[in-house]
Amino acid sequence: MERKGEDLAVQLFALQQPVAVDFRFLIAALKINNDLERIGDHAVNIAEGAERLAGQKPFKPFIDIPFVAEVAETMLKQSLNVFVNRDAALAKQVLKKDDILDEKNVSIIRELLTDMAEYPTLITYCIELISISKNLERVGDLATNICEDTIFIAEARWGKHHAVELA
Repeated sequence: MERKGEDLAVQLFALQQPVAVDFRFLIAALKINNDLERIGDHAVNIAEGAERLAGQKPFKPFIDIPFVAEVAETMLKQSLNVFVNRDAALAKQVLKKDDILDEKNVSIIRELLTDMAEYPTLITYCIELISISKNLERVGDLATNICEDTIFIAEARWGKHHAVELA
């Protein structure tokens, strides 16, 4: 699917010679196409980690991982809606949620490192949870990329690394 999307965009560049918003749309679509493929890779990693943990009894609740999963899922859904509707205002709101994921991921890692030091028999289990948390955080980062690219389409300016200016 990723290659098909690239091929279609290249055909449009070559045959239609787009300008202005159409040109920006195709540039963003190529980037988003890649981001979606990477999100799929992270989803596979999360599923494989969950599968490895499935037969084990949790030693305590899954910390904030369910919350992180919910935020990442919401960000991804909203970022796709943002792109489809070219909604720069909602894109800017979604960008703000990335800080929540970053902070929670750091918090989860710290807590699990403490647990590993205290209970060495749980190291493998905790590493799996850290991996799942990091993959969820990366999904949020990629959803952020989609929002930044949508701002580029809608406002003809790059949103990357300028989230504060966009607010």
